[in-house]
Amino acid sequence: MLRVIDAVSRLFGTVAGWAYFATALMLGYEVVMRYVFIAPTIWAEELSRMLLVWATFGGAAILLHRRQHITITLLTDMLSPRLRQVQEVFVLLFIAALAAVIVRDGGGIAWDSFQRGRTTGSMLNLPAWWAQVSLPLCFALLGLQALVEALRVATGGAESLPRGSVEH
Repeated sequence: MLRVIDAVSRLFGTVAGWAYFATALMLGYEVVMRYVFIAPTIWAEELSRMLLVWATFGGAAILLHRRQHITITLLTDMLSPRLRQVQEVFVLLFIAALAAVIVRDGGGIAWDSFQRGRTTGSMLNLPAWWAQVSLPLCFALLGLQALVEALRVATGGAESLPRGSVEH
């Protein structure tokens, strides 16, 4: 099961990367159309915004798995390996709990928008839930990945703690 969650996180991360690429292409196209041909699109900005939302939240789980989220380690670097392990498990469980709240509340918001037929109110007038459903879906994956990582850290000891750091 752990490998399945890792694989889904990798898939979402790959899709997120391609969504950022597609966003760049769409916005580049919009700039050319708007300022060179004086013919702006009605779709590029809104679809780009939606892709950015999906890509940002969709890539969170794989970043957690790879330990690539921004962290401040000033105090945790001073802890013993055992205390760092306990601290890391606590943080991962906190992430999972926070993700569960976001899944519950975000899911309710998306469901309400779906039931009421809310739209973005823009020229495309897309259903609002298309972007809103990214929160419960992507945070569910983030929460599951956090639980997987907490289990790995709890059972793997110090060697399962985040590795390396970025030097400035």
